[in-house]
Amino acid sequence: MTDQVEFGLGKGKVFPHQKARSLLHPVRRLIQSPQALVRWIGLRGDETVLELGCGPGYFSIALRDATPHGRLVLFDLQPEMLSMAVERTGSRSGLAAVTGNAVALPFAAGAFDLVFIAAVLGEVPDRLACLQEVRRTLRPGGRLVVNEVRGDPDYIKATDLDRLCGEAGLRLLRRRRGRLRWTTVAEFAPD
Repeated sequence: MTDQVEFGLGKGKVFPHQKARSLLHPVRRLIQSPQALVRWIGLRGDETVLELGCGPGYFSIALRDATPHGRLVLFDLQPEMLSMAVERTGSRSGLAAVTGNAVALPFAAGAFDLVFIAAVLGEVPDRLACLQEVRRTLRPGGRLVVNEVRGDPDYIKATDLDRLCGEAGLRLLRRRRGRLRWTTVAEFAPD
């Protein structure tokens, strides 16, 4: 499905793997600490977590460390990004890497306790289809965490995410706002 996607640095384009190292720049931690964000999420340590659009693994190490008795699945459209994330994260039992498209997730219904998406949803051409797939793969009571950073060409407004989550059957639980970023936690609450 990568032939339907345009790679590049502008709005509506998928960030290219050739520029992935720039996403790991140490200055980024001043705006967005992976460890602080993952602590705020409040993982128990035994959950099954999908990092959708893991890129080169900026958040992957913190997610791995927060799930020592769980399972972490790194997922990305670009095999090259996935390779970088796996290299950074290292091997351990309960860690898997899968290449695929966010609108056709290759996972069973109810497979995950948490789906984590950071600065990726705006690159997905059909965001509603992506969130419907996320809801399908979340167990009842499972959570979606979306993190957005201002300045990203594909930045999504919180109000737009709220609308899309509602349409996908996800309910807002809480939001953390910062000057340059925000994080939302939504829940799959079946009727």
